[in-house]
Amino acid sequence: MRILIINYEFPPIGAGGGKASQKIAACLVEMGHTVRVITSRPTQLYTYFGNLCLLSGLGFWIYLIYAKFAFNEDLSDHGFTLLGSFLLLTGFILRSTGLTWELTNPIRGLKPVEFIDGVEVRRIPVLRQRQEYCSTFEMGTFLASGLWHSIFQTREFKPDVVHIFFGIPDGPIGWMLKRIYGLPYLISLRGADVPSDEVKRFAKHYQVLRPLVRRLWQDADATVAVSNGLREFAAETAPDLPIDVIPNAIELSVFTPPRQRQTDGPVRLLFVGRLNAFKNVEMLIETASRLKAMGIEGFELQLAGEGEHRSNLERLVVEKGLTRQVRFLGWVDRTAIVEVYRQADLFVTATTWEGMPNTVLEAMACGLPVVGTRASGLGELVREGVNGYLVDINDAATLAERLADLIDNPHERRRMGKESRKIAEQEFAWDYIAEQYVEIYKRIAVKTVDLGSKKLEIRSEQLES
Repeated sequence: MRILIINYEFPPIGAGGGKASQKIAACLVEMGHTVRVITSRPTQLYTYFGNLCLLSGLGFWIYLIYAKFAFNEDLSDHGFTLLGSFLLLTGFILRSTGLTWELTNPIRGLKPVEFIDGVEVRRIPVLRQRQEYCSTFEMGTFLASGLWHSIFQTREFKPDVVHIFFGIPDGPIGWMLKRIYGLPYLISLRGADVPSDEVKRFAKHYQVLRPLVRRLWQDADATVAVSNGLREFAAETAPDLPIDVIPNAIELSVFTPPRQRQTDGPVRLLFVGRLNAFKNVEMLIETASRLKAMGIEGFELQLAGEGEHRSNLERLVVEKGLTRQVRFLGWVDRTAIVEVYRQADLFVTATTWEGMPNTVLEAMACGLPVVGTRASGLGELVREGVNGYLVDINDAATLAERLADLIDNPHERRRMGKESRKIAEQEFAWDYIAEQYVEIYKRIAVKTVDLGSKKLEIRSEQLES
């Protein structure tokens, strides 16, 4: 089959959803399918507007010089010299800003076309500035760019099916391609694209967009959620819609436990993820404060990730006197994050909302016990007392107690870590997940062909009568 995948995030941009689309695409190629991905190529407008200002300013000065020598006229009193100088200065500043962006931004210089693990990746221009965060406006620029570029790329690629990651912002592209080319499309729900009160960042947006979201899901030929918990939340928006569940998976050959974990130094509690509202990292800092108050100081809470809440979190750490117990690792790229997992002793999360967190799967594959909250998706990964513990959302006191039990019991940590690896190997391999998607591709492709044949028969009968 020829499969077109559309995702506004794809490595090195984004987090779990981008990584999932990359692995699914690579597995599909290994299975003999042809795959093209349309995703983001961040760009900047500083240089463009800088050039425009420079040309305009230069034009004013050329006119002033020409008027001076050709007509012996002095136009300096009319403000043209001031305006020309201002445009030139603005142009130089904007061009310098653009050059700085090109030299320092970690997501600069991505190729418009490249092949990764046999997958053809087409990156289209968007106004995205950060690797780990995408604003609503920046999502809108991907939607606008995707609506335009996908028309021509689809005509060239001629896919059999379109796989949309994230109903928002990518869903309208699938809707349009179905109208223009009659292509069946699948929407994969990842978490924050499902309307819920838990997603504080998009709460106001979904008050307006919920009817559109429902319409997109109903129009899609198949809708898939990554966990049963996410499907339950999706049912609140579209209660009569059949939704398949296909979980995330993990690259077991890359995320592996260390041969021997370090036993010296503090017990390392690791969190990996975006530092935003629904990851609820503030609760982890509160938990660290409670652990210290309980007399447990032989631990270090490591926070790997970036986000809009980082400055507030750093201030909170100072206020609670936890500068020795909490360490910010910043954004860690995919190659280095494996070693971060291997050096940790325990994975912890206080999230309030998830689809199915890739970071928890990665931690499990690296042999870490998991202590987290009862957010959607986590209950399908963490078996109570087997490979970790779950506590109620925002229950910092119980979370501290569970962590204290494991901090003081290295044998239990090792036992739970082995169980985490076993669960990951038995239930979350990418090959198995990709096969489930292929079954849905075939189902919706056959459905579309059958509908087309019926419409043709009806049309023929009408012409004969």
